[in-house]
Amino acid sequence: MLVWLVVGINAASGEGEQCTTDACEAGNDVGTLLGTGLVVFFWMAGAVILGIIWMVTNRGARQRREDR
Repeated sequence: MLVWLVVGINAASGEGEQCTTDACEAGNDVGTLLGTGLVVFFWMAGAVILGIIWMVTNRGARQRREDR
């Protein structure tokens, strides 16, 4: 996910060199922000989903360790 984030930001920053107007640069910045936000959202959603799955599947193992 980190590689995807870095590559996306790097690719978006290179596209701004072709812009000749402020509107083009602003549009590029907004697109970069949306793309970065989407990657971070997927990253966090995946972390939450995997965390919930881990908590549910390890519940019995944690209880057995406490009984020892």
